[in-house]
Amino acid sequence: MAYDDRLALLRGIKAAEKLHRDLGSRKVLESSVRVDVFGAIARTGAILMFKPLDPLLGAFMREGDLMGVMLTVRRPIGQQRFTAAHELGHLIMGHEPHADDENILRRAPIEGNYEQIPVQEREADAFASNFLLPKFSLAKLHEQQAWERRDYENPHTVYQASLRFGASYRATVQAYERDRLVSSAARRTLFGIQPRDLKAELVDGHAVDDWRDRDVWRLTERDEGSVIEANRRDLFVLKLKEHGGSGYLWTFNELERAGFLILKDETEAMYPDRIGGPRPRYVLGEAPDMENGTYTLREARPWRTGEGGNQVTVHFRRALGREDGQYEPQLNRLAGTG
Repeated sequence: MAYDDRLALLRGIKAAEKLHRDLGSRKVLESSVRVDVFGAIARTGAILMFKPLDPLLGAFMREGDLMGVMLTVRRPIGQQRFTAAHELGHLIMGHEPHADDENILRRAPIEGNYEQIPVQEREADAFASNFLLPKFSLAKLHEQQAWERRDYENPHTVYQASLRFGASYRATVQAYERDRLVSSAARRTLFGIQPRDLKAELVDGHAVDDWRDRDVWRLTERDEGSVIEANRRDLFVLKLKEHGGSGYLWTFNELERAGFLILKDETEAMYPDRIGGPRPRYVLGEAPDMENGTYTLREARPWRTGEGGNQVTVHFRRALGREDGQYEPQLNRLAGTG
């Protein structure tokens, strides 16, 4: 049985790697680390639909030459995207039609030991992990954020990584163990942390009445040039080093004009005994109506027009997949408007 587990794991990995090569994913992603799993499904010719399924998470259907994937809108985006990758695995590997419930979220392809799980499910699990969280995306984010190996034992690091990958916290932990960035002991510790508690810690006392479908992005200077794909209900914590002693202040005019709403704005001395030293600027905000675009935060002296200091530019995109109906880009193409 362990041998069969190993073969299923390898088949899933190879299928995911081949699809990434066919899609040219390394080049297409550029500054992003989030794999376009919905677009990959659409490119196969399968119809992609979003429905309020319950208790199912997703299903893969095939009838003759017609193929389709259906995903629930009643789960967080990370779980929804992992389910999408799992169903894509079934499609790519020529599996039989199948419907999946939340059990696919509890399995760990890195460990094998499925025993009672059908081979096609093992293959689809391995495919999903390696397609949604490929080694090259993990390496790219590692370089962008300048993380060190010990950082992966910090649940906040893993949670922020999961947002950028568009994967669940749990799937991200498993991917880091898969690539030997965390140990099995660290994985068990990380599994004991609830993302909701991490979100509450990030907003630092700000009252949030409902955490459903709401994440908290922590953005710093290390996010320069990054792609941020967020939902309308997400919150943003901007923590930037500010040189106020030299007269330089971070300005958020461009973001505010685009619809960014500041909920909290605080500064705190980094070196209280050093007059004029740098200090962190903490801004909490939301962007329910902000449009896709490229936005720049600038540190400048307000009285010196045109003089700039540090800046951070991010590419903002609205995450897709939360609306009922057919996948919008696919529907637009079929209608001749996309």
